[in-house]
Amino acid sequence: MVGEKTAHTLRTMGVEKIETVQKMPVELMERVLGDNGVSIWKKANGIDNNPVEPYSERKSISSEETFEQDTIDVNHIKSMLVTMTEKIAYQLRTENKLTACVTVKIRYSNFDTHTTQLRIPYTSSDHTLIACAKELFDKLYQRRMLIRLIGVRFSHLVGGGYQINLFEDSEEMIRLYQAMDKLRQRFGDSSIQRAVGSGVRRRGFNPFNGRKT
Repeated sequence: MVGEKTAHTLRTMGVEKIETVQKMPVELMERVLGDNGVSIWKKANGIDNNPVEPYSERKSISSEETFEQDTIDVNHIKSMLVTMTEKIAYQLRTENKLTACVTVKIRYSNFDTHTTQLRIPYTSSDHTLIACAKELFDKLYQRRMLIRLIGVRFSHLVGGGYQINLFEDSEEMIRLYQAMDKLRQRFGDSSIQRAVGSGVRRRGFNPFNGRKT
């Protein structure tokens, strides 16, 4: 788009179509309109000198929570972990993606940070991912120290819809997820969640990277 003044100048030059600009000498456009004229001429001729940025798929999705006070309350920590896992599992489904790797991160009060991960069959289901996150936390948290931060990440993402586990999932389970996701889409991603995480309050941002969670 061009400004009204530029458009008026082009009309006084008899320019009504892009084809006319394409055929005009760039020197004339520059003399009349300056740098703006050169820019318009380049756009009309399909010239763009900006570097090409290749498209890249999202490689992971994650969430972290820094506690207001360092804590050793394992029940509260696990409740937070469930809440975060639910939220990013919902993000997976809204983006029509599946994950094959779950990672849990713990940062202790002395800023010592540890992570562990688990490869799994591709999925986006809450109950599978929550079980993995809890299992990883139990393996990782052995020092019984105060915890400052907890995080969970899904990686090895691929495009795809809900994958049915023939041994665990049922048609009723799939319909339940679809109904829950519809409620989240309408009322927000925190509108419905498991009872274990219903009383958890999140800070809403991670001060270590400045991002909202």
